[in-house]
Amino acid sequence: MIDWTDDRVAALSDQDLKNLRANAERKSAGALVAQCQAEIDKRYAAKPRKGPGPRSEVKEFEHVMSEQLAAIGKEMAGKYDLSEETAKANSVGVKGFKAHKLLDAKGFAKLGGMQRDGSVAVDRYISYRRGVDIVTLGVFLLKDQPIEAHQFHVIAPKALLDGARPVAEIRPTATEAQKQSADSGLAFKELPEAAAAFDDVLAKITA
Repeated sequence: MIDWTDDRVAALSDQDLKNLRANAERKSAGALVAQCQAEIDKRYAAKPRKGPGPRSEVKEFEHVMSEQLAAIGKEMAGKYDLSEETAKANSVGVKGFKAHKLLDAKGFAKLGGMQRDGSVAVDRYISYRRGVDIVTLGVFLLKDQPIEAHQFHVIAPKALLDGARPVAEIRPTATEAQKQSADSGLAFKELPEAAAAFDDVLAKITA
């Protein structure tokens, strides 16, 4: 019978160590099982744990933009009453009305449907609804495009948006199944300009 000293157990390969523990369990050799498990635990603790891998350039861009859009949303919420309660109170009689949460559950911009179905690389947005009208501010990047090709979209009913263009021109790749939040929109290269247009729309919809 082999005398399984700590040194002898420590000299085993990972697989041999697991095999020894399994044999000890079958033979109800409790002391040896504990000895093997202690060595396994020691090895596991010594191994560096893998953290999440680094974000890709596009994912890092998406994360940063989601934070920036959320910051604009919080600023707008401090300027206008965008509460769900007020939205509901001003939408009485609208069948199926559902108030929009400005941000997602983690406090970032929400994930858009076109990114959710994989048809674009980035589709993140913040939005507000009152009555039948929905207004959104988002960042948009088509698949296989450089990050520099991104745009910021303000989408809202035509009556609320100065210089509005059909959404089909703003998002020509959108299909009928990818329903958009309103019929008109504007595209911008710079976020401050898009935020100013979103501000103007919110001023109108909350008036």
